[in-house]
Amino acid sequence: MATIHPFDLQARAELAAQSLTALLDPQRDGLMYFLAEWRARPPHADHGLWDYGDGSGRHTDALTLARSMVRPDSPAAVPGPGDGQLEAWMLRCLGDEGLSWLPAEPWARPWGAEMLLAAWQPEQPAAEISWAQRATLMGLLSRFLSTHDERYMARAQRLIDALLHIAVRHPDGLFFPEGYYQPDGWGYREPGLFAGIEEYNAVLAGPALRWYQATRYEPALALAEGLVRFALRHTRGYSPDGTWSVAEKGLSDVAHLHTRTSFILAVLKLGLELDRRELVAWARQSYEHARTWGTTFGLFPEHLGNRHGEICGTVDMIELALLLGQHVDRRYYADAERYGRNQLLESQYLSLESLQRALLRLPSAEAPAPYGGAYSTQHGVAESQVGGFAARSTVNDAFHLDATAMMQCCNASGTRALYDLWRYAIEECAPVAEGLPQVSVHLRFSVETLALRIVSHEPAMGRLDITARREAEVKLRLPQTVSQALLVREGGQVSPLTAHDGYVSFDAAAGETSSVYYALPEREVYETIGAPGRQAACLGHWRGETLMRVEPEGTYLPLYVRTLDLPPVEPALPAGPMIESL
Repeated sequence: MATIHPFDLQARAELAAQSLTALLDPQRDGLMYFLAEWRARPPHADHGLWDYGDGSGRHTDALTLARSMVRPDSPAAVPGPGDGQLEAWMLRCLGDEGLSWLPAEPWARPWGAEMLLAAWQPEQPAAEISWAQRATLMGLLSRFLSTHDERYMARAQRLIDALLHIAVRHPDGLFFPEGYYQPDGWGYREPGLFAGIEEYNAVLAGPALRWYQATRYEPALALAEGLVRFALRHTRGYSPDGTWSVAEKGLSDVAHLHTRTSFILAVLKLGLELDRRELVAWARQSYEHARTWGTTFGLFPEHLGNRHGEICGTVDMIELALLLGQHVDRRYYADAERYGRNQLLESQYLSLESLQRALLRLPSAEAPAPYGGAYSTQHGVAESQVGGFAARSTVNDAFHLDATAMMQCCNASGTRALYDLWRYAIEECAPVAEGLPQVSVHLRFSVETLALRIVSHEPAMGRLDITARREAEVKLRLPQTVSQALLVREGGQVSPLTAHDGYVSFDAAAGETSSVYYALPEREVYETIGAPGRQAACLGHWRGETLMRVEPEGTYLPLYVRTLDLPPVEPALPAGPMIESL
């Protein structure tokens, strides 16, 4: 396997696409294995209820985005058989009324039925509300935006209509009282079945808003607005200003960060869509509070107080930072760059050799596979995850013994974040008055669009080579704390640049390549994650916004063993359309 440049987003997306289709069950029409146990000898992958609407929807979304951004000559630019199998499972789970249902399989029994259902009736089918419906909407929308095939539109709008139909009406909005819906209706119709269920089920409001923004389908907005309005009033664990009060009894066990950050994303999107400044302020303050639970380089706990993370939460934080940077304050782009350039990229498995070496170092845990292994596989599990993401890493290692199971939701989320970083690195803006069109470079990765070609030399040196495709005013975000830069034009003319609100600007002629040089300050930062008495800590050595090394070094698969001996990444125009992913 060819060595991948550690900061090449397009090459990483190609490898991620391979991983997303590599762990499918040929005996079940390509049904994915969502979970795997790394500490088994050998590792085994297992079927579970998340294989269906949640897993297939997330993977369909991520594959569509990845295949759009790779280089045109990449093998990953063309969908493979696995894409069709995953999409077929996503569609197969949709009932005539529109909801995504769990099939009658032993491994598809509802998770947490004693908590999420008032009266579980095992002989009846169940539709998992939060993640399955959310992911299915994500997959349908990305397929629609990529292909403009109205069959995806029809399925998505039927799903939205079905969710509106089963939602319980309340003066405060809409809510789903249980975690699963069954054909004979809800077994409970009041809020508060368990702590946090209102925000847990409202996570699907985010994709519903994205659907509304893309199609202006009014029921999608009505669904999202009703769910968010009710959850803000009734869910537990938030102060009125958006900060978190999770010490409340019963919340410590359910304070799943990915649930929280998905809900905050929905609140932010709703506030931006409706121009509701109080919602935007609430989401911004809640995001600020979320930052205090993690590290500056993007590791956030799976559950509040954990000392290991979950990539899904990191991805939510990247998307929140991008949206806040676009609409509230451009300084939030620095968060998105740090989280993406560091924890996201470092968590992707790029080498089978290093992954296999890490698995041999992990202490074995010979817990039997579920159902005696009847619905599991040991074939090629490690090989399938090259290009995937370390689901539960810690400050200095891709593995932590507190939680070692592989979760494919993180593979799809990580791939989506690669796309987000690539898609929103460059922003084209309308000219101000009679001036030139403006093109802003918010994230300093190597990216090529129809407006600009950016070649980044970071972290070896602070330098971007910028080629304008057409005459424009270019605005470039410098690393935090850096306020000066030098512009060197093709003819050798040198001009000093001073940053305003973190950005330097210059006029670029069509076809001209200019280089901008800037400092990459080095510093050391001590960081911790986890609850008192159960913390992971590290000393990070930074260069600009790149974390180069951490101490102590990890035990199993060390992270942040980076080098300065790197050539710049040469980007290319994408193979497909630039889809709006936020």
